[in-house]
Amino acid sequence: MTEKFTEIITSSVDGTLEEQCRDILARACNEYVVVSIVYFFAAKDTDVYISDDRILHSVTDSVFSECPLVSCVAQRPMDGRLVAEVTYLKGGAEIERHDDYSVLRSSECVELLTRGIHYPSSGDIGEQSVKVFDRIRNILESESFAVSDIVRQWNYIDHITAVNDGIQNYQLFNDARSDFYAAADWSNGYPAATGIGCDAGGVMVVVYAVKGFAEADCPIDNPLQIPAHKYSRNVLASGKEIVRTTPKFERARLLGDTIFVSGTAAIKGENSELSDDARIQSEEAIDVVEHLVEPSNISHECTDFRFDLIRVYVRRPQDMDVVKDVFTSHFRDIPIHFLTADICRPELLLELEGVGHVVSVREGR
Repeated sequence: MTEKFTEIITSSVDGTLEEQCRDILARACNEYVVVSIVYFFAAKDTDVYISDDRILHSVTDSVFSECPLVSCVAQRPMDGRLVAEVTYLKGGAEIERHDDYSVLRSSECVELLTRGIHYPSSGDIGEQSVKVFDRIRNILESESFAVSDIVRQWNYIDHITAVNDGIQNYQLFNDARSDFYAAADWSNGYPAATGIGCDAGGVMVVVYAVKGFAEADCPIDNPLQIPAHKYSRNVLASGKEIVRTTPKFERARLLGDTIFVSGTAAIKGENSELSDDARIQSEEAIDVVEHLVEPSNISHECTDFRFDLIRVYVRRPQDMDVVKDVFTSHFRDIPIHFLTADICRPELLLELEGVGHVVSVREGR
């Protein structure tokens, strides 16, 4: 894998979206090549989102001679100002840039990363999901990647728990994802993934795929949780008597010495923590993720694990301070940013995801 790192940059100015974007880009590191930028901002509806999306793309394009992949997520950051996750390439790879994706070629493997693929004005959540996955399939095929080469996927779903015509938006998305995955060989496990709500913009999906990698590439189960793709019908929300597909993702995925931690909430087995106390759910979610990344659960060769970056999604703005207090006390000196977003189950108050690295006995690093 190519060596990359991600920096969280919050706008230091209160101003227009364009001014905040230019402030962020002026402060981004210019020592390395920028591979991708994910912007997070508040948008009250899809019309506003589409307008803001255009502004952010336009400003970014004006700053870079070779524009990085840009994804725009309608999730309000904690202090309300624009936030960006900027991912840099340290070197050792050739980048081929395309409109919707980039390919990174190195001596170790070939990597493909998309921007946020979305069609916010194209039908309901189910119809948008089908269209999004059709485009992703075309991208993968154009570069001779298999669908099963996807190792990490981010799924942003407008009003994820809303129910229309008796079916929850998240279920509509899961059905489309299951159809997209149906013909692939998943004998080595599904991707790590996050399925999270957003305030506007329909369905947006970002995928990261890798092929030709000779090192470890495997799913990681959580001893406290049933794999999401094995959930029973009891926890699949839909008001209709139809066959409901499960969320197809692993709790985490190991790729070389990198671990992608999927969206993780206060769920044990397949059941949610029912406390309406954000502090209790925060502590429960941290306990769940700590069991997931416990070195003995990762590999007999793993001696330590450290997060490089964490996102925390919080359902209720009034819970933000207490959630931040719990997480920053537990994960000291780790970059964390906090976003307001609906979680995939109405009773869940928060969810976290992240990426980190392991240290192994074999490598000693």
